[in-house]
Amino acid sequence: MICPGMKSKHIYTTQVIWSGNSGTGTKDYRSYSRSHQIKSRNKPTIFCSSDPLFIGDADKYNPEELFLASLSSCHMLWYLHLCSENNIVVVSYRDEPTGIMREEKNGGGHFEVEVLQP
Repeated sequence: MICPGMKSKHIYTTQVIWSGNSGTGTKDYRSYSRSHQIKSRNKPTIFCSSDPLFIGDADKYNPEELFLASLSSCHMLWYLHLCSENNIVVVSYRDEPTGIMREEKNGGGHFEVEVLQP
């Protein structure tokens, strides 16, 4: 969505809805599921969880995978744009990004490295 009168600002909205209450809420670290959904108007729901290392569901996307996918998608779309503007014809594109996240002693963490491999 573009703000009226402002061509350089865009507003994006989504919903993140936790669905992992097993009846006792977050009573303790193992008492709840990490299941949640990402929703955006008129689009399919994305079913997510945490990484299995953090008691998540391996069959669902986790935030770390989505973060890497977001970086890769943004890079790809900009690359394709630049190619189209410079008469370079691209007929295929694939990336296999990798990220390294460091977990801290307090349970937090951060990505140290993200590598795109188009």
